[in-house]
Amino acid sequence: MIDFKNLSPQHLYLVALSGGADSVALALMMLDEGLNVHALHCNFHLRGEESNRDEAFVTHFCHKHNIPLDVKHFDTISLAKEHGVSLEMEARQLRYDWFRERALDLDAEAICVAHHMDDQAETLLLNLIRGTGLQGLSAMHPERTIQGLKILRPLLNISKQEILSYLNSRGQDYVTDSTNLERDALRNKIRLDLMPMLKELNPSIASCLARTAENVRMELAENSTESHLHRWLSPLGFTRQQILDIYSHTQDTNLSQSGLLWHTTTHTLLLDRGQLILRLNDKDSNVLPRLIVESFNKLPKREDFFNKQQAFIDAKRINGELLLRRAQVGDRFRPYGMKQGSKLLSDFLTNRKVNLLDKQSQLVVIDSATDQIVWVVGQEIDDRYRVDSNTMEVVRLAVCSER
Repeated sequence: MIDFKNLSPQHLYLVALSGGADSVALALMMLDEGLNVHALHCNFHLRGEESNRDEAFVTHFCHKHNIPLDVKHFDTISLAKEHGVSLEMEARQLRYDWFRERALDLDAEAICVAHHMDDQAETLLLNLIRGTGLQGLSAMHPERTIQGLKILRPLLNISKQEILSYLNSRGQDYVTDSTNLERDALRNKIRLDLMPMLKELNPSIASCLARTAENVRMELAENSTESHLHRWLSPLGFTRQQILDIYSHTQDTNLSQSGLLWHTTTHTLLLDRGQLILRLNDKDSNVLPRLIVESFNKLPKREDFFNKQQAFIDAKRINGELLLRRAQVGDRFRPYGMKQGSKLLSDFLTNRKVNLLDKQSQLVVIDSATDQIVWVVGQEIDDRYRVDSNTMEVVRLAVCSER
């Protein structure tokens, strides 16, 4: 069964078109479904004239079927040496980096690749031979989102023979990658030697192995991070695409991804240093809590200074009215203990590991006469308003959440 049920004619889909039987069949099948397709072809210049032959075939095929086509040339050998990786690894990285770039440029819904049932069986065997866990046994997924690129594999449930029969019925030719017939790569040995042996034991071995991978995926889905995210976020109005995007970013260990936000009408979700922080949207976000200002003629107890929910300042250092407002871009203050100069409030909060949502709602008390920050609420006072041994009158500041 070909899995096109979730694809919409309203969206643009990229097709990774090598010119081989699988990708040619995928492109034609998508056209048969009335889908909007745009082909991408990579010329890695790894097979001499054969690489140029493939490009020429793809160009002719797309012209014949009115499929928009982009072709990208890569100096794969030089780049692999520069990066110290295998040609296979370098080609894969180059391919998907370009796919991601074009998907963004063209506002495409996804990139469709032509992996089929036999590929799935080979992947499962390859993972078993190398040693794997449950994720490896799940092999390739019909849909994955990696660093924002949605990858679809609509042909995972049909065999290579079915693909060849379809092309024969259409009278459609294709090109063959000669390296697929060489036994230097482990996957090729599995395809050319191991799979034929297994078919002698079970003629349906490819479908059995593919079904095993699907069963493992279903078992994993029940307790997967992605499943938990769906159960947590779907009732709050987050869409399936948002949840897939959230999941893909949680799998990226690059902490520079901190600060990503997702919104619904009622909630906001923040990814901050590998953690997901959920907040209920405040309908009264423009209404501030009440500022409490109290004066004393004696110094507070030492332990009172450790309570960050209140602040003590020297009354004689205040020049105007004390006002409460939200932090603004460009705000600066002089943190307690800093004897000269000032610091950006945003940098101060970042150093304190305050997340983006809390930064956006951060409250400050200012001196209306100078517009200087007196207190970063819950964090620190400005050193210019500190209490010292010469203080005669102390002002206590606090905020009351009751509005």
